[in-house]
Amino acid sequence: MDKELQWCAAMVTASSGLMALVDSRYTHRAVNQAYCDGHVRTEEEVLGHTVVEVFGEEIFESTLKHHLDRCLAGEKVSFDFWWDSRHRGRRHVDATYAPFSEPDDSVSGVLVELRDTTEQLQIEQHHERSVVALEAANRELGAFSDSVAHDLKNPLLTVTHFSGYLEDAVGEVLTEQLRGYLQRIRAAGRHMTHIIDDLRDLADLHHIEFMGDEVDLSSMGHEIIDELRALLPGREVRFEAEPGIMAVGDKALLRILLSDLLQNAWKYTEPSDDAWIELGVEEGEGDIPTYYVRDNGIGFDNADRNRIFRAFERLHTEADFAGSGLGLSTVM
Repeated sequence: MDKELQWCAAMVTASSGLMALVDSRYTHRAVNQAYCDGHVRTEEEVLGHTVVEVFGEEIFESTLKHHLDRCLAGEKVSFDFWWDSRHRGRRHVDATYAPFSEPDDSVSGVLVELRDTTEQLQIEQHHERSVVALEAANRELGAFSDSVAHDLKNPLLTVTHFSGYLEDAVGEVLTEQLRGYLQRIRAAGRHMTHIIDDLRDLADLHHIEFMGDEVDLSSMGHEIIDELRALLPGREVRFEAEPGIMAVGDKALLRILLSDLLQNAWKYTEPSDDAWIELGVEEGEGDIPTYYVRDNGIGFDNADRNRIFRAFERLHTEADFAGSGLGLSTVM
C-alpha cells in the first residue's frame, strides 16, 4: 500500500462518520467501523469486496455506478438515494463522493462518505403531514366557526330587535319592572353578540398572513379614540399620544392589539371624573423600544397581571363593567 493510500486509509479509519475508499474497480480498499456497522457487516465482509457485493446489483446499476464513474472522472458528487438493506430494511442515505488523486493528479479511487438520514426524513415527512392535516383542520374549524357565529347571531338579533319592538308597541302599559326585564333581555343579547364577535376575532388571529410594514401608532390611536367617542359622545376622556410613534409590524394585527388596549382603558376609566389615556414609547433594553398604554382607571393588583390576559378571565362582574373577557387575550 503506497503512502497516499495509507494516509487515506488512516483518515477513513479515524473518522466517526460512515467512510470508505473505493478504487477504480469499485472495490473497498479502506473502511471504518461506522461504515461496517451501518451495513451490519464485519470489516472482513466489506474490505476487499465490491460495492455490488455490499449494496446489491440493483442499486449499484441504477444509481451508485453512475455517480462513482463521475467521481472517477474527477468530479465531486453529492446525492441521496433509497436503499433496501438486507439487514436494516429500507434506508435513506445522503452520499458524498470525492475523487482520490495520485501524486500525478490522476484519480485512482473515490472517497465515500455516507449519512443515514432515514429517521430524520421520516420525522420531516411526519411533520409535513401533520402540518397539512392541521391546516385542513383549521380551515374546517374556521368554516364551522363562521357558520356557528352566523347561526347564533341571527336569533340573538331577533331577540334584541323584537324586545325593542315590543317595548315600543306596549311601552305605555309596561310597569318599570317589566320595562327593566326587556332592557335586561336586550343587554344580554348585545353581550352575547359581543362574545361571538370577540371569539371570531380571537380565532382569526391565527389565520392572518403577517405583513411587516411601518405603522404610525399615534394616528391609529387617535382614530380608535375618535371611534370610541362617536359611540359614547357623552364621555369626556383626555387622550394623549406624542406624534410620530412608529412601529414595524402587521397593520391589521397592530390595530386589533391597540384597539383592545385602548377600549380596555376607555372602559375602566369610566368611574374617573378626569379620565385620561396615554399612548407612548420609551427606550427599553438593547435599544428595543417599549410601547405602552397608561390610564388613570381603576387598575388591578399586580398579582393578577397574567390572569387578565387569559380568555374569559375577568376581575370584575358584568354588572360592574360590561365585556366578554376576551379582549386582552387577543393581545398575547
